[in-house]
Amino acid sequence: MALKEYNKKRDFTKTNEPKGKTTTSKNKALRFVIQYHQARAKHYDFRLEYNGVLLSWAVPKGLSLNPKDRRLAVHVEDHPVDYIDFEGIIPKGNYGAGSVEIYDKGFYLPSFDIEKGLKKGHLKFVLSGEKLKGEWSLVKIDEKNWLIIKSEDEFAVNKKSKQKTIKNPFDQCDAQLATLSKTIPTGNNWIFEIKYDGYRILSFVENGKVKMFTRNKLDYTKKFDSIAKSLKKIDQDAFVVDGEIVSFDETGKSNFGLLQQNIKDGKNNFHYVIFDLIALNGKDLRTLPLIERKKELEKILAKADDNLVYSTHIVGKGKESFALAKEKQLEGIMAKKIDSTYVGKRTDDWLKIKCYLRQEFVIIGYTTTEKNQLLSALLLGYYDDKKLKFIGKVGTGFDAVQRKNLNQKFKYIESKISPLKEDLNIKNVKWLKPTLVAEIQYAEITKDGLLRQPSFIGLRVDKNAKNVHLEVSNE
Repeated sequence: MALKEYNKKRDFTKTNEPKGKTTTSKNKALRFVIQYHQARAKHYDFRLEYNGVLLSWAVPKGLSLNPKDRRLAVHVEDHPVDYIDFEGIIPKGNYGAGSVEIYDKGFYLPSFDIEKGLKKGHLKFVLSGEKLKGEWSLVKIDEKNWLIIKSEDEFAVNKKSKQKTIKNPFDQCDAQLATLSKTIPTGNNWIFEIKYDGYRILSFVENGKVKMFTRNKLDYTKKFDSIAKSLKKIDQDAFVVDGEIVSFDETGKSNFGLLQQNIKDGKNNFHYVIFDLIALNGKDLRTLPLIERKKELEKILAKADDNLVYSTHIVGKGKESFALAKEKQLEGIMAKKIDSTYVGKRTDDWLKIKCYLRQEFVIIGYTTTEKNQLLSALLLGYYDDKKLKFIGKVGTGFDAVQRKNLNQKFKYIESKISPLKEDLNIKNVKWLKPTLVAEIQYAEITKDGLLRQPSFIGLRVDKNAKNVHLEVSNE
């Protein structure tokens, strides 16, 4: 089995991969290796030593311990035996560029003759590795594609086994909320993260099933199906994570308007920025210090799909973090006490420091003009205790398409009476039942209690209008 194809694909002056030459192993026992390859598409490389080379397959999802799983294994070129110990970075621009690390290695024993098995397209072997043990089969389905299947033995794991099913310690949880702050805390007992602009989502993953909920307990699992599929792939029995689903624009910033457009267009251009782990394999982690929860979170996301993003942090450099966020025109930063627990309510242990003012308001009505007969401006309010208060109008931030879409939604919630107890001297007003929530950016709130320079960002269908209150900083 020549290594001509292996050598042809590589320039060994630019990559430190071993050169392709057939080697006779001094070991009588046959070896195997599984390498985790973070190339353009993350996958596992499964290699069996045979006849002086490594027979190789790329397995996108890795080997499964469940005999019911049929994992795709793409047959690739033979590799040199020296590749069995290879770990490192294949430089950009080279074939297979990306990092390679050994996931498992050990010895294997063929269940029948390998040469005959290769001709028939069926190999069976017993692995004795550091992580994987037991019998597997490789079954050829076409020229390049094979299936790798676990045999029923004492090492197999499946959903019908008598093994105890691990469950999450809770199936609902209130999100931890941050307090608005104008002051950036100092000291190494605070960590700082980017404040992302998307939908806050708590995800409950349990034995291959995923449920994703908004702060308002709306089930968004189907809406973000691509994220749910990636969460299923994480090699843990059960866990609960907290994060923000976003869409990144061409500059790399999270963009709420783009997120809404992608949802409407059915595009799966979503990323889940995960910043907390609050349960893992049956253990409730909410009373652990934040920094410990984040350490565990980083571990379980290390080999996750690219659309699952670990929210990195900086310790004790809040002013520098805020300055950079402002320079990059981000929404702001989050400040969190390094030892804070997850209490599921608003707390001063978590702070949000905004580069510009922005929050949700209830849409209570709208105005029209001769120029904009569908929609000229939105009338906004918020709840002070149980009383709805007016805070001003917004007439910018929406284009013609958004005006039309908003007008269509308004038809179903029109009201003949104002939801306010106060009288407003505004012409051409059409009142609405206070059910819709809008995200608004603004310069300040004037002494008269009205928004100055407001701009419409988008609807917040994940928010309950009754929970919309005026954000007050902790100063």
